[in-house]
Amino acid sequence: MIAFLISLLLGFLCFIFVANLYQVRIPRAPEIEKRLEGIKKSSEQQTTDINPDFMMVETEFKFGFLSKYLKDFKPAEYLKNLLYYADLNIQVDVFMLISVLCCLPFALISIFTTPYIIVLGILCSFIPFVVVKFLIMKRTNLFTQQFPEALDLLSSSLRAGHSLYSAFDVIVKEMPSPINQVFKSAVDEIAFGIDTKDAILSLTRVMPFSMDLKFFTTAVILQREVGGNLAKVLDSLSVTIRERFKMLGQLKAQTSQSKFSGIVLTLVPPLIAIVLFFISPGYMDPLLHTTQGNIAIGIAAAMLSIGIFCIVKILSIEI
Repeated sequence: MIAFLISLLLGFLCFIFVANLYQVRIPRAPEIEKRLEGIKKSSEQQTTDINPDFMMVETEFKFGFLSKYLKDFKPAEYLKNLLYYADLNIQVDVFMLISVLCCLPFALISIFTTPYIIVLGILCSFIPFVVVKFLIMKRTNLFTQQFPEALDLLSSSLRAGHSLYSAFDVIVKEMPSPINQVFKSAVDEIAFGIDTKDAILSLTRVMPFSMDLKFFTTAVILQREVGGNLAKVLDSLSVTIRERFKMLGQLKAQTSQSKFSGIVLTLVPPLIAIVLFFISPGYMDPLLHTTQGNIAIGIAAAMLSIGIFCIVKILSIEI
């Protein structure tokens, strides 16, 4: 009887999960469906020309039963911002589910072998987060490469007599992603009557990790307040960014060997331990099932973490 009740409960939970995943709904009468379809079409026709991208609000959660728990969860808000900065069209709860699925295989293995395997599962659950941070860094670097060309285009447009709004619009139409997406937010906000200063400041909210963009917004706002030749200022800023990016490339080339050595020294100890665990489990038993072995693992993990921290600090050169 207990097994039957448990199976019913699991079946009901699976139904809720599938219903939310595929947005299953109860079919309505044909007359109601026809009226709702007409209302939907008329609403879409009215909002086609007046709703820009930045005014459209997408749902933050894929699964409705999780939204009430994650809506006021601060880490969920942080993850939502990271996914936005990485330009990923993934809901927060789906991202969390992917992180849990990365940990699940190791959790199952730990049930049948040793509970210490769950540590690897916890580490693997952070893989999606690391991927998102990598995508943000990649998008920011691509923006930095495109930014000097955009400044040249902006300077030329200003010299040709265009307003700042028109010059931004030229960048949106002529430049590729991601820089056109960044300036499109300012163009849309200015078009909807938001103050130009606030629209320019909003650029740093779309691309918050670009120091060059912060310099640009500061220069433009100062020029609007105190006056001056904005085109000349943008030319100087473009040259500075190109030189700085060139120096970063040189530093990256000179430190690449040291970075590779640090990666090898970091990965070799845990990989050797994993291989020995599968090849000869008895050889690793003293490390896993004795107090002295657990202390040795803890000391090794601490020393490895200190080594990683030192390597990162030595190779992190800010310009």
